[in-house]
Order: sequence, then structure tokens, then C-alpha cells
Amino acid sequence: MLYNQDIIDGLPVITKLDVNLLERGRIYRFMFKGADMNIGQSWYVPIMVAVGKHPGKKLLLNTGIHGDELNGIKVIQETFATLDIENMAGIVIGVLQASPNSLMHINRNWYLSTDGGDYANMNRLFPGKIDGNTAEVHAYKLWNNLWHGNVDMAIDLHAQSTDTIYPFFMYADLSIPEVRDLALKFPADQIYDDKDSLGTVEGTFDSYGIPAITLELGSPRIFEPEYIQRAIEGIYNVMLANQMIKEHHGRTAETFGTIIGNKLTSVKAEVGGYAEIFVRLGVKVKNGEKIAIQRNPFGDIIKSYEAPHDGIVASIGTGATREAGSLLVRILS
Repeated sequence: MLYNQDIIDGLPVITKLDVNLLERGRIYRFMFKGADMNIGQSWYVPIMVAVGKHPGKKLLLNTGIHGDELNGIKVIQETFATLDIENMAGIVIGVLQASPNSLMHINRNWYLSTDGGDYANMNRLFPGKIDGNTAEVHAYKLWNNLWHGNVDMAIDLHAQSTDTIYPFFMYADLSIPEVRDLALKFPADQIYDDKDSLGTVEGTFDSYGIPAITLELGSPRIFEPEYIQRAIEGIYNVMLANQMIKEHHGRTAETFGTIIGNKLTSVKAEVGGYAEIFVRLGVKVKNGEKIAIQRNPFGDIIKSYEAPHDGIVASIGTGATREAGSLLVRILS
């Protein structure tokens, strides 16, 4: 554990976490020092560490990689508010606002000030670079100084980004037995068997032999109690299965009727215009079924879109204006 003697909002600042040095039976709060800003000050990440009375597994709950995806914040807050430390085994780490730059801008991207301004999606940059841009340095510090060595399994909490919406959706590489076990503990609406997650939090943990999943909880910028509660159910299911707690009765993928697919297709706008979506989350669509149109400012239809294959609607674009490349409908099969 490395403290730098600073205090932020009454909390000790750390530059490196070592959970093995923490006293059992306590919940700690720290500010983790991340990358530096262009003005010579630092970005700080608030973290909580719950250390049970008994030794056991170490679970990471991470959120805030994308700054407009907020349901995960409430999941971690409510999970920590209900943990029974006296009867808990192991450690739960809650990382809130993992990308404070993105949260400040209410955006999925990290804003870079280099050369007049640029953007980076930090969830494509892990495990980061110590000699990279600010987003890459921050990713490097999260991975090397906060997560790696402190975690046996990881849950990265997201939602859809602005102008789009998911149900309770999950990305997980189900070919990894430990990941499959983790994923099926959650009462999700849909799971995508994800094999292409290079640079993400989930993919990086998996590549180091630490099972991880990504939860996509509904809509951006708001709290949605149903998805929050279901995520907490799944977290406690995971803790029970790993003997971190002794009792819990929660729904799982099997009892909830979770749909699992291995093909995820995004139908994107090909032109700019006003979009009308004809399908809803969770409905089945058939190959060739009309799913969306776009109109010009005069109301004329300029583009029509059909489902490229049979499947279930996993995500839709909610913004009425869509330019080329914007999501209209995502289909899982």
C-alpha cells in the first residue's frame, strides 16, 4: 500500500493498493491518484474496499469507464451499503468513477487536451501504457496499481451510451469455464458470448486468467431500479457461490430465462436523417423484417432498413436524429 500523505475530501490518497495489508472486518475509503491533467493536477478515483472478517476470494466491482453510463454507480453504492462485513469472507473492491475525466464530461470518451483536443475510449486501451497519452497512462495505473494482484474475479458495470438503450445485457466469453460460471449467476435479459474484447476491462482480465464479465445495464444518464436490483442479486449470487457469504436467494440466468447468443449484428444508419425505429427491446425479428426508416427534413423517406437475420432486439438507438454510422438496431442471435 502506497500513501502519498495527501488528503482529498477527508480521505487518504493512495498511489497503489495492496489489499493484503488491510485490516479484516473493515470498510475502507480511499482516493486513488490516477493520471495527471495538462495543468499539473491529478485525476482521482474514489474507491471502497470491504475486507471481511474471514479470508476468501477477492471480487472487483468496477464502474465509470464511460462517463454517461451511470447505473453501475448505484449498484456499487447499494452493494456496499448492504454488505455484512462481520460474516463476510474475502474482499470486495468497489471502484467508482474509474474514468473521472469522462464522467465530468458526461461522455463515453476521455477528453485529451493534446494538440487542441482529441478523444479516447479508455475501454479499448487496457492494460494501458506508462508512456502513452493521458487516457493510456490512466488505464495503465488502474491496471497495474489498483486492480492487478488484488482481484480474483471482476465485474465491469456499464450501460448503453447517450441516445441508445440496452436491456440488462451482458458480454462474457462463455468458452472460459470460470467466466461462464460467473455470467450465469446473473438474471440478465440477454448474454452475448463475446470473443472479441481486446483492450476492454473484461478482455484484459480474461487474458490474465482472471474471469471477468461486462454488465450493460439499460439506459445512459439515469438510475433504473429494476436493473440495479437485478445486478445486486447477481453479485450476491457470485459471492455465495464463492463462499464469501453463507446465505442468499437470488434469481440466476437459468431461473430468469436469460437468452444467450453468439452473433451480434449492429444495423447502423447509412445516411443522415430523422430515424423511426419499429421494434422494441427484447422482441423477436425475422430476416428481412422492416426495423427502421430515416426521413429528410421534409418528411420524405430516404432510407429503409431490414433485419439482416432472425434474432432478438438487443439494443436500439433512441435519438431521433441519426447520422451515418449511428446505431439504429442491434440484433442478437
